[in-house]
Amino acid sequence: MDEIIAKLDEYIRERCEVGDDPEYGLDVNLFDTGFLDSMGAVDVIMFAEEAFGVEISQRDVTLYPMNTVCEIAEVVGMKKGLC
Repeated sequence: MDEIIAKLDEYIRERCEVGDDPEYGLDVNLFDTGFLDSMGAVDVIMFAEEAFGVEISQRDVTLYPMNTVCEIAEVVGMKKGLC
């Protein structure tokens, strides 16, 4: 699971140009802090699907919270059968 979190964190930091922003963290709501919007969320989900070989459906997006790096990683882990 740590590898999933690290890879997602690296991608989101780069894509969202987080830099050293003190508001950013693995458990910070990426939408409330403005790091992600709906288009950014689609991009992150597409990255996760490709990087980890999983499919995240619209139903998954509705059923499971994916507002933080850790929440996204949890869904990826679930899809990979790790959780």
